[in-house]
Formats: sequence, structure tokens, C-alpha cells
Amino acid sequence: MLNRREFIKLSTAAGVALAVPWHVSGRSALAQMPKLLNAAIHPKFFTALPIPPVKDMTKAGAKSDLEMVQEVVSLGLRKPNGQDLQTPVWTYNGNYPGATIVAHQDRPIHITWRNKLPNRHLLPVDTTVHRANPMRGIPTVSHLHGGHSEPGSDGDPEAWFTKNWRETGPRFVSRTNTYDNSQESGTLWYHDHALGITRLNVYAGLAGFYLLRDDNEMQMINDGVLPSGPYEIGLAIQDRMFQANGRLFMPTTDEELPAGAPAPSILAEFFGDFILVNGMAWPYLEVEPRRYRFRMLNGSDSRFYILKLSNNQPMLVLGTDGGFFDQPVSLTELLIVPGERADVVIDFSNLSGQDLILQNLGPDSPFKGPGIDPPADPNTTGQIMQFRVNLPLDTVVANASVDGATELRAAPIAPLTPTAPPRGVVLFEGQDEYGRLRPQLGVYDADPTLNLGSLAYTDPVTETPALHSTEVWEIYNTTEDAHPIHLHLVQFQVLNREDYTFTMEVDPAGDGTGGSKFRLTNPVLSGNPQAPEPNEAGNQDMVLALPGQVTRIIAHFDRPGRYVWHCHILSHEDHDMMRPFAVMDTGISAAAVDHSMEQSGSVLDKNVYVPIVAR
Repeated sequence: MLNRREFIKLSTAAGVALAVPWHVSGRSALAQMPKLLNAAIHPKFFTALPIPPVKDMTKAGAKSDLEMVQEVVSLGLRKPNGQDLQTPVWTYNGNYPGATIVAHQDRPIHITWRNKLPNRHLLPVDTTVHRANPMRGIPTVSHLHGGHSEPGSDGDPEAWFTKNWRETGPRFVSRTNTYDNSQESGTLWYHDHALGITRLNVYAGLAGFYLLRDDNEMQMINDGVLPSGPYEIGLAIQDRMFQANGRLFMPTTDEELPAGAPAPSILAEFFGDFILVNGMAWPYLEVEPRRYRFRMLNGSDSRFYILKLSNNQPMLVLGTDGGFFDQPVSLTELLIVPGERADVVIDFSNLSGQDLILQNLGPDSPFKGPGIDPPADPNTTGQIMQFRVNLPLDTVVANASVDGATELRAAPIAPLTPTAPPRGVVLFEGQDEYGRLRPQLGVYDADPTLNLGSLAYTDPVTETPALHSTEVWEIYNTTEDAHPIHLHLVQFQVLNREDYTFTMEVDPAGDGTGGSKFRLTNPVLSGNPQAPEPNEAGNQDMVLALPGQVTRIIAHFDRPGRYVWHCHILSHEDHDMMRPFAVMDTGISAAAVDHSMEQSGSVLDKNVYVPIVAR
């Protein structure tokens, strides 16, 4: 495999000036760096875990307003002298994370998202990426991640709006979104999805849990099988960096950026040195000696977490993004990719008087696969939070009975059966016109006339599943890093992964521009598909696409209209690793759901692509 730095050396020898910022970790962005808060000496586990308020919307027809406003809050930060620091963040109704919305299957609700944010962003904005571009104000649009939403309420990145709806994007439909909740119970979340600044708006604080119940789950709660009430807690895990005065910091320059790169600039990835849980740096949670249910969310930009308990006790994983497994899965280590959720039970019953640390073994760098890179810094990002088993057991409330043999579903998950040929899609990496790393999506087809290769977000729609069809998507990763892939609208099943080799055509159009386009050709499969991991046994909207592999998923497309699919490394998504797809109803042409630069109401600068070929 040709790694990126080797590629730079070869390209430099060939006379091509390249310097790509692969990622920025805690201290690597040197130029114009303000003084930062030092995570290494910052105290850990001195602030209690905040629990976001619950917004009960389980009644059919429930309505709510969620107002995006800037607040100054405590994130558990302190100066070296012990003085508390305050941090401006963006909130929903004053809460970061936003209130946990609880809804019920098949009971529609209505949410009006109100933008009351100031005209100036909390963070520097790169104006050279394809982005929402209002005349004034901050564009926002809320996406219910994992929701089976109709297109007008899905949170399309071009459905943005500014303060008081003074300006709206070309795909804006309504001030109020309707969520019909036509799916089984699951751990969903809502977050901002504005074109080109998703990473910034989420980093500023715009995210929250959305828990969907159904009758099956409620029966298990009422029967005492599942922990509930104060024993069911959401854990939104995010990484951040901070200036010495407590303000959020996201690097916008790097020592490896080429000369002439924009300032401020998007970077390839982001890895902070502070870990926040529910908006609090390295918190602690006091618990009783009983079972607790934790809804875990990886809400970070680029960081992959491998979670484990410091006493090596297994965790009981009940399900993932889209609902329960057939039975719980016992894991000592749990990989959770950006955007993914895990429904986990931890049993503290025999740990009275003990303290446990939820640890992170994932790397402080782009993820290439388990066990490849060194684990996170054990003094900072290798720690998530502390559990203190020091509360007396409330004997009025029985300990939940869930264990590894519990049947979690009324009927087993039914495997999907394809009704159409497999669809080949590809993950690429190249460069934009400034020499910055630019990841992209594209198409693979064995028919050379249909093998379109790399595509920009603004290129015509190529993924057009028929309404009520069930398709296998084969995701070819040609890059050297893993990517968490998210499809809007659907919950899919992971089928398998398979190693493969390939060749790459550069500039297949033959127009002499050199690296303006590239295309996957001649993929040779190993013939040894690998079964999904145990914690991939359910319905998902996130899937890990590992380097050098084709990852196969299967999904049923049952709502017509235009949606998007993308990498959920937010810095990738904002730099063109996102594409539209359209579920096609009878009698509707692709042109009816297509889009172009002229329609987008956004800006896009010219880009040049140089592939990094993995073999």
C-alpha cells in the first residue's frame, strides 16, 4: 500500500508540489496558534456528568419548538490555578447537548427548529469549500440521524435557513419538520447538517439524543427487563480543543498545508485533546450497585473510539443505531465510529465501593483498523469518564434482569433479500486545487460506459434505487484509512467485507488536465468474505468501510425522493465526501430529483484531484 507521505515523496520527485494535512492532533497546528488549555495537566473526574433534560413527545401529534441560541456555559474547564472557565457554545433551548427527545413508534410529532444564532460564527469559516452561502447570518438545518423521514423533513444540507428564516436554501421546505416515527425503537440523534459547515455547527454544540420507543421496548421496561428512568442515561462522547481562556478552538492551519492554501482552511481530520461527555470534560457519574443502560454516541468529528472498562469487565451491547439485536452481545472492547450509537448495559452489581474508568483504546490519528495504530494517550484522550459505585442501592426498584440470554425482539431480525443487481460505489482520496487532501465518493461498474469514477457533490445523481426495491451496495475503499459511511432514510444490514486489489485510472477522460478525475478498474476480490462483527448484527445507518476492502450492505428503499449519503467524518463530509441519492417512483425521472451548481445556491471552487492508490 502506498501511504500518503510516500505518495508526497514520489509526487515531489515528479515535480508536483504537494503537502497534504492528513490530520491535526492536539499540538500540530503551529502557525498562528493561540495559547491553548493543556489537557495533560487538566484535572480529570472532578465534575459530575450532566444529564440533558428529557422532552417527552410520545403522544401522537406532539409539537415543540427547539431554539438554537448561543449561551455561555461551564464545560468543566479550569485554569492551571483552579479558576473555573466559561465557554460560549451553541445550544438547543439553552442546553448542550440538546434535550433528549423521546418519541414513540408510529406516533408523528412536529418540531419547529428556530435559528436565533448571532451573525458571527464561533469558529473560523473556510469560504473556499462548497457551502451554504447566505448574504448574512449562520445557516443551519437539523437532521434526525437514523430517522425514516420524508425528504422535506430529513435535514437536507441544502435546506438550510438563517436567523428568523430571513434566508433559506434551495431545498428548504417548511419551518416545521414532521417525524412520523415509522420505524422500530432505536437510539437516534439530531444534529446540524448545513452544507459545508456541518463540522463547525456540530462542534459549536448543535447535537442531541432522540430516543424512539416501541411497544416491545416498553414491555421490557415495564417488566423490569431493561433499566429505565434514572438508570437509563445518554452519553454523547466528543473531543474538543480549547483556548486558554476557555473558548472553543478548532485548528484552521497546519504546518503541512501547502504555500498559498486558504486561511482559514478546512483540515483533513480533527483530533482534540479534551474528551467531553454530555458537554463536560472528563466527568464522573455516581451509580448504585445495579445494572445501568447507557445510550452511547460517538459525536466526534474524526475520532474512532474503542471503549473498554478499566476492570476489563464485559459490556452487554443490546443494539446499535436502528434498534435491538436478537440477543445481547457481550464485549470487552466496543468500537464505535463517528456518528454511530451503541445501546449498552453495564452491570455494577458486584462493584460496590469501587471506581471504574471508561477507557478509549482508539488512536489519536486516522483509523486504519483495529490494532494497527497506537492507542490514545492514556493520560488524556485514552480516558472518557469515571463511574463511582458509591450510591446506596434503592431496594424499592428491582435490578433489571437483562442478561446475555435475553430475547430482545418479538421476532428475529429478518434478513433482507435483494431485488436488484448490486450497486458499486467507491471511496477516493485526492487533492483540491490548493493541494489539500480532498476525499470523494464515486461509482464503480464493470461496464466501462457506466464506470464513472470520482464524482463531486454537484454532479448528477447516480444512485437511483427504485421505490420499494432492496439493493446491495458494495462500498470499495481505495484510501488508506477507514471511513464511517452513513445513508440517510434507511436502516441497513451489514452483509460482509472482502479484501480486494485494484488499479486506478487517473484522468480517464483523457483531456490532459492530469489528475482531474480518477476511476477504479480491475478490482480482484480475495474470494474470502468476512462476516460482520458481533456488534453489527442489527439494523444500522452507519457502517465501517476499512481500507483495502469492499464492504457490502443491503437496504430497502421505501420512500421516494432525494436524500444524501456521505462519510461521517465531518471534515470529510464538508469537503465533498457526500453525494445525493434518489429513490425513484414510477413516472419520475432522475432530472426531477437531480441538482446542479446552478440550483444549489451555494459556492464551489475549481478542484483538481490526485488519487492515492491503495493496493
